[in-house]
Amino acid sequence: MLVIFDCDGVLVDTETVSAKVLRDCLQPLGIAVSVAEVLTLFRGKSIAVCAEQVAALLADSEPYQSWPVLEREAFAKEFWAKVQQETLVAFESGVAPIAGVRDVLQSLREQGVAFCVASNGRHEKMQMTLTHTALADYFPSANRFSATDVAQGKPAPDLFLYAASKMGARPSECIVVEDSPSGARAARLAGMSLLGYCPAEPLLPRAGTDDLMRAEGAKLFRHMDELLTLL
Repeated sequence: MLVIFDCDGVLVDTETVSAKVLRDCLQPLGIAVSVAEVLTLFRGKSIAVCAEQVAALLADSEPYQSWPVLEREAFAKEFWAKVQQETLVAFESGVAPIAGVRDVLQSLREQGVAFCVASNGRHEKMQMTLTHTALADYFPSANRFSATDVAQGKPAPDLFLYAASKMGARPSECIVVEDSPSGARAARLAGMSLLGYCPAEPLLPRAGTDDLMRAEGAKLFRHMDELLTLL
């Protein structure tokens, strides 16, 4: 068995911080969105898809609406690179591990169960967040996989299939732990078992997300201390 963890929202509690940074970066562009809307639109998406989503928002707003499509897309890519840098700065102020996840990782290590992390985020981002949360020791570089390693990030299955191959596991032997519908779809397309970490979130009503996760075949759980039993 190989357990493949998503990073943001599963190992490290970064989702809300990232959403606030993006909200604040969009405001000077005249795009007003709430943290909940940011989470709905961007959560779990690859860097390329996030840039496309920004371009779509710009297309609905002046003066960007009148720009040529290619110019708008180029601007969106540059903007997203800035958002990534601002997010890393925000993380330096401190991020926390998901409650209970360290006990899960320690138990898996003691039991000799193989595990790794596969994230749509860049390696630099994983390095920072895993280090700040004191989880880096559980994930040596050979056990970290980023969407930048493959042709397409989640929701395509490429990243999970790549991680399994590098870890020497067949897809049927893998259990993915995800918190986003995008990651859930990637796991389903990869032919892997799926556990959906879906805690109660005051900023984002869970009902819609829960339904999307179940539609991808996820077995949902609310607290990380439930995970070992499900595995």
